[in-house]
Amino acid sequence: MATAETEKILINHADRVVQLLDRGENESLGEFLTELHPVELLELLKTIDPARHPEILRHITGLDQVSALVSYSDEVIQPQILALLDDSRIAAVVRRLEIDEAADVIGALPRRRQVSVLRRLSTHRAREILSLVAYDQETAGGIMTTLYLSLAPDLNAEQAIAQMRQKLSDGEIDPNTDIQYAYLLNSDEQLKGVCSLRHILSAKPETPLSEIAVTDIVSVSPDDDQERVAQLTKDYALRALPVIAPENDRMLGIITVDDVLDVLEEEYNEDILKLAGTEDQDVIGATLLTSLRSRLPWLVASWAGGIGGALLLGSFSGLLEKFVALAFFMPVVFGMGGNAGSQSSTITVQGLARGDLSGASIVRRVRKEALVGVCLGAIFAVLLSSAALILFREPHLSQVVGGSIFVTMSAAATLGSIIPVFFQRIGYDPAVASGPLVTTMTDVLSIVIYFSVATILL
Repeated sequence: MATAETEKILINHADRVVQLLDRGENESLGEFLTELHPVELLELLKTIDPARHPEILRHITGLDQVSALVSYSDEVIQPQILALLDDSRIAAVVRRLEIDEAADVIGALPRRRQVSVLRRLSTHRAREILSLVAYDQETAGGIMTTLYLSLAPDLNAEQAIAQMRQKLSDGEIDPNTDIQYAYLLNSDEQLKGVCSLRHILSAKPETPLSEIAVTDIVSVSPDDDQERVAQLTKDYALRALPVIAPENDRMLGIITVDDVLDVLEEEYNEDILKLAGTEDQDVIGATLLTSLRSRLPWLVASWAGGIGGALLLGSFSGLLEKFVALAFFMPVVFGMGGNAGSQSSTITVQGLARGDLSGASIVRRVRKEALVGVCLGAIFAVLLSSAALILFREPHLSQVVGGSIFVTMSAAATLGSIIPVFFQRIGYDPAVASGPLVTTMTDVLSIVIYFSVATILL
């Protein structure tokens, strides 16, 4: 998190940019923007009205800085930058980017512009990019890079070092290639082992690479979801993960840990937004229409649930008129039920997202959440019934509110753990179930329980 001093500097920079822009001091503005690191520039843009972003971005003219900015930018800023560039300049930017980032840029362009930009690239570069664009962006193939160091399995350590030195000297190895590991490929480009550079350098010259290679290799298919990639990387503490074509075992590329970190951030942000009942397009800088389209469906669902709850309350109006004190405790009972359900569903969604819940562990999770709900319900039943007894001196009212909050919290916690599991089983994102849906359902459930207990005991 930025410190107060950093935030102050950021605000001062933003003020200066706006002042230079308003005064028309284009040369000074261009020089100032050039001095900023792309990360600093992106942070600065977040504090400025999005409507002014195109004006500011037009003053960034150096291809190296534009390329760096495209590399670091998100799904909001990147399209703004690309919209200001013609196809020739986009092609120049793509040449400067790592292959996986270049594929993301090409994939974000309209079809006509994709063809135009690709025609301006070398045949080899265009072919590499197209091989990545063919995959969905949220799959292993979509986030992999085709830049990796490969060696023949029959080399020894001395020969491998000599070959790597020669390839680096001749420029055969792209500067962006991760050379921490060497992948041993046979003539059919099938992966036979992985050697770390440390092991190659520390081995005796005559040692065959096959003797120091790891052959029990964790890999993924290009169609595997990026969440599985992130989970495997975390579970096995990997720095890179090979991507293997399932039809012929041919190695297609690798996924590096920096790409996995991007995936984790993306998935985290997506789940947080879905917990709030919105979508991943609804970010800072999104258009009004995008925000409305993202939020409206879930708010309509909440509205419908609220209308249903209001109708339920209306059916108990006679009971409320007879026992006015019941209304006093309604917010407490309903609110605690909603909180219990939200907590339970959030914990369950987290377990599902991390892959910690499957099979029998799901049953154990639901059982545990139900038990937690019972325990919490019992605690707050004692507290609330005591408060009711002290305030109103009515034993029956005390029993109603105590019994209601006990049943409500127990049921809400159980329901909150079941709903995400149900959504996952039917192939729907469980994170969606943990926002407005759980809250609305627990509200309706709370009303039914509260007035049912009151009808029985009063």
